[in-house]
Amino acid sequence: MFRATEIGSEETLPALAELTQSTAESLSDFREREKLRKPRISLPNYGFAPISNIRLEYKYPRAVCFILATKFFEAFAANGMRTILVLFLRDDLNFTESFSTIVLHIFNFFGQFCPIVGAMLADSYMGNVRTISGFCFLYGFGWLLLTMTSVPYLGMSVTAFLLVSISFIAVGNGSIRACITSLGALQFKLPEQAVHLAEYFSFYYFVYYFGIFLSKILPPLVRANTQCFDKTTCYPAVFGTLGSSFMVAWIIFLIGKCFYKQEKLFGDNILFRYCGCIKTALVQKWRNRKSAKRCNYWLQNAIGPYDANFVNDVSKVLRISKLFIPLPVYFALLAQQDSSWTFQATMMNTTVLGVTIEPDQAKAVGPVFLFMLIPLWQYVTVPILRRLLNWELKPLHSVTLGGICSAAAFLCAGILQDRIMESPIQSINVAWQLPQFLLLMLGELLLSIPGLQFAFTQAPSSMKSVVTAAWFLNNAFGNLIVVIVTQLDALSSQKAEYLFYAVLMLVCIIIFTLLAYDYVLQERKGYIQTRDLVVLLPNATDNIPSSSSRGGSV
Repeated sequence: MFRATEIGSEETLPALAELTQSTAESLSDFREREKLRKPRISLPNYGFAPISNIRLEYKYPRAVCFILATKFFEAFAANGMRTILVLFLRDDLNFTESFSTIVLHIFNFFGQFCPIVGAMLADSYMGNVRTISGFCFLYGFGWLLLTMTSVPYLGMSVTAFLLVSISFIAVGNGSIRACITSLGALQFKLPEQAVHLAEYFSFYYFVYYFGIFLSKILPPLVRANTQCFDKTTCYPAVFGTLGSSFMVAWIIFLIGKCFYKQEKLFGDNILFRYCGCIKTALVQKWRNRKSAKRCNYWLQNAIGPYDANFVNDVSKVLRISKLFIPLPVYFALLAQQDSSWTFQATMMNTTVLGVTIEPDQAKAVGPVFLFMLIPLWQYVTVPILRRLLNWELKPLHSVTLGGICSAAAFLCAGILQDRIMESPIQSINVAWQLPQFLLLMLGELLLSIPGLQFAFTQAPSSMKSVVTAAWFLNNAFGNLIVVIVTQLDALSSQKAEYLFYAVLMLVCIIIFTLLAYDYVLQERKGYIQTRDLVVLLPNATDNIPSSSSRGGSV
């Protein structure tokens, strides 16, 4: 459906980080075996790559089916929680909109921060299977506690148990996210099953977003059509449904244990080494501050305790990470589909084409737009630009356009909010939210996907997991921005808040453009300096990337 080589997401690229480091070694071994292996048939291949032979010799791993099913039910449960949480807090527990927004975005923060913790435990100490199994106990207990808390007659302390339960769910969800992706990818034998691996990422992307789509439709439907405890809505039924979905995911994962491959632990975690290198460089720079001999670049102070090549890789990642500085604001905008935009929908007429929907179902149009935009962009827009104009949108330019689209989305939200406040309650149709959702999803298509892929492909092979971790932190800090802005309560109205985010996004995109321009200059400068060495060291040409590939990548 979607080509995995062209679409990356924060769910699929962590696995690629691990696989990239081992593929080179596997490829060399594979070539040696190919020289010794006799052909199975006498027909000439007429210059075709031996992909068909590879696909026939290695069957699709059964374990992957269990992993994909696990991800679907788990994604449905976790994102269903995000769908209904703010309305549960406001309407059922009578908390304010500000408090409900803060709780949701703190929940999102842990969901985006904890994948780093889970990935480190899985890579170096426990393996993916044990890490997932361990956090599933915490995850499941969180669902049980939340369901019990939502039952009014049990006499439990609502606020305390609510915060504890959703914390367990957030930590459990975040800690197993990267592990599930990596576990599925590790079931393939590389490079022999490279085509199957690409198919796996395509299936994974589809399953993940299909689970998100259903999570925005079914939980509000269950709440609206179920009554319990003398209330017109039944949140215990919703949480029980979502908790049951997670239990199905857990059971499927446990059954799949019979098929998972044995994992190899690396022991030394690359993220720890990366942080240790930076710490060593800063400490040595401080110690040598009065010395006559100083390094030209501060990170070179780490050479000695760390290999020079490793220090150079750290330097490259730092240059890439500098581009990430303005991007948390974008994730702050993206995350508000489940908070402020949901509250906006509650103030609108939710009858569309004669069908009445729930306010928190309106955001289901986001995944629908994304599913429409991705193939339209890949198979129509990009080929037309290449053939007719001989022009291709470069990743850094794409990120800039995506940020502008996201800012425009919140400008539309602000204009719509102004119309809502000037009109009678629920007189404006919720269909007027479609432009802002379309612009926001266009922003995700142009910013989130190319941005992560750019950083991932530019990073050294040994540092791709570090870049992925930095991207997760971007998302986490974006949710913290929403928490801070909401807690300060410095803006006079919701309209002013939407416009504030739009202006802030534009300012950050300008900063990103300046950083990207500096990055391109530094990359070209480094390429020219390396190219000049060819005059003195002709053998160094093997290590110099072509100017066309470098220019085309940025």
